Amino acid sequence: MQKELPRTLGQPMLDLHLDLYTIMIMVSATSLLTAGIMTLISFHSENVKGARQWAMGLFCSGASLAITVAALSGWSSSLRVFGPVGIGFGLGLIYCGIEAFKGQRCSYWLPFVLGAQMLIQNYLFYRFQVAIRMSLIANSALFSVVFALCARAAMVKAPQPLRTAFVFATSSFAFVAIIGLFRIYYLYQTPSESVTFLSQGAINPMFVMLAGLGYMSIALSLVLMAVFKLASDLREQASLDSLTGVLNRRSFEQESARLMARALRTGEPLAAIMIDVDFFKRINDLHGHQAGDEVLRQIAALLQSVTRKEDCLARYGGEEFCIMLSGTNEAGAVLLAERIRLLYLALRIQWNNEILKGTLSAGVADSRAFGANLSAMVGAADMALYRAKNEGRNRTVAYSEYELKREYAAAG
Repeated sequence: MQKELPRTLGQPMLDLHLDLYTIMIMVSATSLLTAGIMTLISFHSENVKGARQWAMGLFCSGASLAITVAALSGWSSSLRVFGPVGIGFGLGLIYCGIEAFKGQRCSYWLPFVLGAQMLIQNYLFYRFQVAIRMSLIANSALFSVVFALCARAAMVKAPQPLRTAFVFATSSFAFVAIIGLFRIYYLYQTPSESVTFLSQGAINPMFVMLAGLGYMSIALSLVLMAVFKLASDLREQASLDSLTGVLNRRSFEQESARLMARALRTGEPLAAIMIDVDFFKRINDLHGHQAGDEVLRQIAALLQSVTRKEDCLARYGGEEFCIMLSGTNEAGAVLLAERIRLLYLALRIQWNNEILKGTLSAGVADSRAFGANLSAMVGAADMALYRAKNEGRNRTVAYSEYELKREYAAAG
């Protein structure tokens, strides 16, 4: 059997035989395919801000990388000047897309500045035959800065699942930026005469491969951000009343159960207010259902303005609303219900050259007499509301008051 020859000193332990052209073509194809996906998302969903900028940025980067491969393959050496220009312009658009996705104003000057910078420095390097090593160092430095800026922009606090997408995007941008810095260090340590655009060996192919994987990861993270945004919007639409924008009854029951569990854990009281529009059918009959819809929207806006973030507000059904107040007893809920009643009493709603006005009735109950029985507490508030209706409307009735009157009536 032939013995394996000993490895000579200085020979690399790992010799990566990677086709760098294939890696660059795969990255280019991934960018172009992702650009197509982003284009479809931008056409069919206006809620995903930034998808259009990402589509253009990924297309510019992918097409420019393909131009670079063509130039290095011998089609035209002058194309090497324009390849990095398109990549820089595309990265600037990707940064603008992150800003748009977060609801910020886009820095549209950035793509043009990056494109112009890449054009000037690469033209000068090509025109004056500057060493390839310096060109690669300059391009890597600029790209690393841009990727670091994108990583910083993607560091956003967001609810799940968007948080996962932001973390994935931040990590991907930061990874490519770090790879660029390591490549700069490697180029400084390498003799100028041994550096080419696609130097083979153990190190340069690894940089190209890792940077390519990182860029493909960036493209996928942008798709994740768009998809998770769509999923979040769909979940929000399913939980909200389409007319008023407050919670629907199903979501209200789920959120109220969470508030009840927290109240039992902390020992704090929980109160419910049931609110009903007086003579709502008369509004629909006299002014039409669209006028009634406008009244419900105005009431929902009024209720949102007086409730706290930790409270739970929902359209319970028809013209009936319910508020679940955490850390509030019956007396505190009565004060809020009275405030709401008086605010609506003073409200004037403009509708087709007419002024709509009306009154509200409210019923209030808290958790002291019902423990963990959420439905019983809401039912008690509903009974108090029924009592308010029977007593002439435009008033607030507490369940304890209702119970007291019923006991007197039974004794009487």
